[in-house]
Amino acid sequence: MSRDSHNKSSRPLLFLFLLLLSAARPSSAADLTQPPAILREVGDTDRVEPRKLILPYIFATEALEVAMGAAVGASAWPQEQSSLFGIGLGTTNSSWAIYLLGTSLQLPAGERLFLDFSASVGWYTDQRAYIDGNPEYPDSRAGSNDSDPNDFIRGEGAHNWVIPNFKYVLPIGHARQSPIANYILDRGLLVSGSTGAESWNPLRSGRTLLQFEPFMMQRTFDMLEGDEGGRTNGIAVSVLHDNRDFSPNPSQGSTSTFRVARDFGSFDSTNSWTTVDGKFSKYFPLGSSRLIRQQVLAFDVWTADSPTWEERETDEGTVYDHRPPPFLGTTLGGYLRMRGFPLHRFSDKAAVYYGLEYRVIPEWNPLGSISWLRWFQIDWWQWVPFAEVGRVADHWNLRELHSEMKWDVGLGLRLMTAKVIVRGDAAVSEEGFHIWVMVGQAF
Repeated sequence: MSRDSHNKSSRPLLFLFLLLLSAARPSSAADLTQPPAILREVGDTDRVEPRKLILPYIFATEALEVAMGAAVGASAWPQEQSSLFGIGLGTTNSSWAIYLLGTSLQLPAGERLFLDFSASVGWYTDQRAYIDGNPEYPDSRAGSNDSDPNDFIRGEGAHNWVIPNFKYVLPIGHARQSPIANYILDRGLLVSGSTGAESWNPLRSGRTLLQFEPFMMQRTFDMLEGDEGGRTNGIAVSVLHDNRDFSPNPSQGSTSTFRVARDFGSFDSTNSWTTVDGKFSKYFPLGSSRLIRQQVLAFDVWTADSPTWEERETDEGTVYDHRPPPFLGTTLGGYLRMRGFPLHRFSDKAAVYYGLEYRVIPEWNPLGSISWLRWFQIDWWQWVPFAEVGRVADHWNLRELHSEMKWDVGLGLRLMTAKVIVRGDAAVSEEGFHIWVMVGQAF
């Protein structure tokens, strides 16, 4: 019996909790997209069976107090390379939310066209945002590189979004014959089916995706001093060249992404804006030994600019026109970049970021042999010390962006459980200590 088929019922609570946290934090397709793929263990030749989930949960956070709810869905369903999940929660502080998630759904319009989507509707009674409006900091720009860590607003309000991402896999490189990769694994590490790292030429190596991502978002804050927030509706277009040998956990190769996002100011958008960003990640294999199954040095660089950003002085102070919202634009802080700072802690017209991780998978895997943990199907655990530097600025200038940079260091633990990579990262910076739990590698 294949390892993919002998557990068709509920997934562990940890897996659900990670999915919930992922759903609660929308991000751009350029950051999190994985090309479509089917993962099998050596010897598994049958169709991958759906891994179903029906599970209640309860957890506690500072912002939500005690949250309770349930999740339903399945991975490897309705197609072998796709997944669908729905999650609902209510909290003791009267917050509530519903999340819908889908990945790599192959569309009938063509075998190379796929859909990812994330959607949510919710009301949160304790939101925090690093945007102007705090009366204790009337003369500062919240979220700037030298802003005070206490310069944020807090209040209740809605946070709703719909983000479909249509991705087209070009018939070049390793996707020439098929848009869906078939990875063959031995205890979670690739043994055949590599999809990159053979050449820099996208016509010969890797998979190239064209992505079209409409987005609709609303975030509001109801405070004693007034109401803040806004709406944004637009389109992001990006090109991703994934030249990694194994996209979920690469040991060699690289990825390159270029993305343009535009809100035209139509419908009920608060204003119009444009952002441009680029990202490059590189992976260096460091070999194995009797005690180490795999070790990889991973490097990531990202930069962004908002060319439409304008500032003008009025009798009431500085007004910013055509700027993206801090949760979608040139922002640092949180689970992807600058993990030692709060989510979206820094935002400005331009930004730059560098990340370095040393990823080590030991040969010894006690989690895979403990009887009560076998439900998790843990193929390996991975220890990841990491360091990051980054900066935002009011214009894109190479010298300024590399002066007075923020930094953090941390340690991560990654697991491959039920063929899904989950991670927990702990990082420290000058502004404190933060822990993030997510699905997938940071880059």
